[in-house]
Amino acid sequence: MGTESESSDLDVQNQENDVPQDGDGHGKEIVQVDDEPMDGLERKKEEGSTAANKDKESGDAKTQRKEMAPRSDMWNHFNKVFVEGVLTKGKCKNCKREIKAHSVFNGTTALNKHFKVCKRNPHVHLKDQKQGVLQVTDFIGCWKFDPDKLRAAFAQMVIEDELPFAFGEKSGFRKFMAIACPRFKPPSRRTCTRDAVGTYYEEKAKVKLFFQEQCERVCITTDCWTSQQQDSYMTVTAHFIDKDWKLHKKIIGFFKIKGHRGEDIGKHLVTCLMEWGLDKVMTITVDNASSNDGGIGYVRKHMKTLIAGGKYLHMRCAAHIVNLIVSDGLKEVDLSVQRVRAAVRYVKNGTTRLEKFKECADLEKVDTKAFLNLDVCTRWNSTHDMLKAAIIYEKVFARYADEDPCFTIDLNREKNGKVQGPGVPEEQDWDNAKKMDEFLGHFAHITVRVSASLNVTANTFFHEIGEVNLLVRNWLESEDPLQKEMGKRMKDKYDKYWGKWHEKDLEKDMEKEKGKGKEKEKGKGKEKENINMMIFMAVVIDPRYKLSEYTEIAIGEMYGDGNGQKVWSAINKCLYELFEESRVMYAPVATDSAPQSTDAPRTEGGKGGAASLMKELIAKRMRLNTGASNSSKSELEKYLAEDCEDIESTNFDILAWWKTNSSRFPVLARLARDVLAIPISTVASESAFSTGGRVLDDFRTSLTPFMVEGIICTQDWLRRSTPINIQENTEELAKLEEELIQEFKNKATISSKSKSTKPSQPGTSKSGPNKSGPKSATRKSTANRKKK
Repeated sequence: MGTESESSDLDVQNQENDVPQDGDGHGKEIVQVDDEPMDGLERKKEEGSTAANKDKESGDAKTQRKEMAPRSDMWNHFNKVFVEGVLTKGKCKNCKREIKAHSVFNGTTALNKHFKVCKRNPHVHLKDQKQGVLQVTDFIGCWKFDPDKLRAAFAQMVIEDELPFAFGEKSGFRKFMAIACPRFKPPSRRTCTRDAVGTYYEEKAKVKLFFQEQCERVCITTDCWTSQQQDSYMTVTAHFIDKDWKLHKKIIGFFKIKGHRGEDIGKHLVTCLMEWGLDKVMTITVDNASSNDGGIGYVRKHMKTLIAGGKYLHMRCAAHIVNLIVSDGLKEVDLSVQRVRAAVRYVKNGTTRLEKFKECADLEKVDTKAFLNLDVCTRWNSTHDMLKAAIIYEKVFARYADEDPCFTIDLNREKNGKVQGPGVPEEQDWDNAKKMDEFLGHFAHITVRVSASLNVTANTFFHEIGEVNLLVRNWLESEDPLQKEMGKRMKDKYDKYWGKWHEKDLEKDMEKEKGKGKEKEKGKGKEKENINMMIFMAVVIDPRYKLSEYTEIAIGEMYGDGNGQKVWSAINKCLYELFEESRVMYAPVATDSAPQSTDAPRTEGGKGGAASLMKELIAKRMRLNTGASNSSKSELEKYLAEDCEDIESTNFDILAWWKTNSSRFPVLARLARDVLAIPISTVASESAFSTGGRVLDDFRTSLTPFMVEGIICTQDWLRRSTPINIQENTEELAKLEEELIQEFKNKATISSKSKSTKPSQPGTSKSGPNKSGPKSATRKSTANRKKK
């Protein structure tokens, strides 16, 4: 019995120590590097491979027990250390520290404790989210692994960089992330779609809250666009200046419309503004399409909170008008321009010609990175670029004519047997090309300046119009008959939009609002339209000009002596009317009327005491001595009475000036915020179409209109982050997100009911990404609220 008991105890001990037993119950020798003999047996020496030793002991291997696999997960992070064939310790794979791990006396408890506190263990911070990892790179900082933030950042990257939703499934990106951050699992295309929709709702709630807190009256730019799939889209961009006097531009809509009719444009525009809660609109800037006139009329009828009754709502795009003026002037191009164009076309029509032309450029030592560009005849800016590049190679063209005899023959021969070729450009042709390039260069610079959308341009529009007027007048007075003819056509187009003044125009506008004069509107009413008065108001708001002599002389130069006085009177009248309307809207109740003086002393107790009585007495005598005229002086009169700022100042910041002086002119500052935010071109909206063309390419035509709007709007919001305090507005943001999601669900329900009654159209997907979006957004917003 004792022998059997000792044998069983030995079996248990050997089994726990992972020592295989032979048939007699004695421990079989294990081949280890540091093994020693067991139970007095001689130590064996390893010679040869393990396979050779196993062959020698094949007789005993039949009775050897199978080694048990370790059951603890700790051995995935520790290496076993054997002493005399017995497992005694575990060596940490991260810090190389040895921990006791005898199967009988210690177990794996000590290994587990060390694993939780090991400083070099990358897995320990998964459980402690507050613990950061000290990163020693160019700078010292803490970083912690957060899969939720990584997924949100991945969705933002896909939106900002216009990447496909399946970008996370690309093999190259997965290999990169396996090295950069092995613990991050890139999301699939469906997960990325849900995250993108959640980001859209989250950012939309931020922008909506920012509108409520910082925006009082917005200026709108809108335009229509047709995609490659022949679908009509409309974009709406809001411009405003916040309370900190910073200009903002936000795309608030990019949606599909049925057509480009004026009524459709007006309906969609009003719906978009009401959805965002933007019922106070200053101006709407559009291009010169006739349908936009009808859309502006629809908005003027259905929105009742417009300033001046919507009289100044319609603002025409300055860049489009400049384009029309120059395009009309270039209908008949000079012969010199035709010769330069023919020379450029000949050189670019063959690789051999290009190589020979470059050799001639090297011989003439022309050092420039610019090369020849062939223009598009219907685009004057491309003609300017072509002339600008070709003028640099004037001497090269002369040398190339000597090197290539076919150059002269090709430019002089008849085209199609009917039209004689323009010929080789001569010295006089190059002089004319330089004059044309200089002339078009002025308009190109003007177009760039009026197309800016990230800085204030309303106060500079008046000066740009004056420059166009001078350029056209100079060509109109030229001795060259061709330049004079071009100047005449440009002058006619200039007068149509900016150069004429019609006294009865305002009365016609009022008749149109009352429903009269509709027949006149279809006829010549469009040609007899005055320039928007907000252009002059922006100049008056500029403290460098105001209603100064400079402004009066400039208006006289633009409109002449007769019409100039009429325009000057209209500017003064409009200014005081706008200020009075702003005073009623923005001025506090206490400042609406002058404080009434009473002879009875105050009985209220306060900090002033007798000093307040003294102030009242002195103020009363001052009013009697100087009269009440000084006390009734308005903010506008005080502002106009002050000296103007330096006109020659190049670094003048008009927003910074009004921010500093807003306390002195509180009502006028509110009016300045509304006027200075007016965009004078629709480039801000047209830039969204460039993004739309890249998003709706040939490989992503199945995107729904909802996803297209989400991608384009969110990209604009992410690139120009919304400056709001998230911690102070957590509840408000969560409420707005829930409202947006519920609104989307209601729209989805209505659309699904309408689709159930109609046959399904090709190209639509039942399991689109917009169905899974609100659920993900709800989960994401809930998770964010829990964290906060």
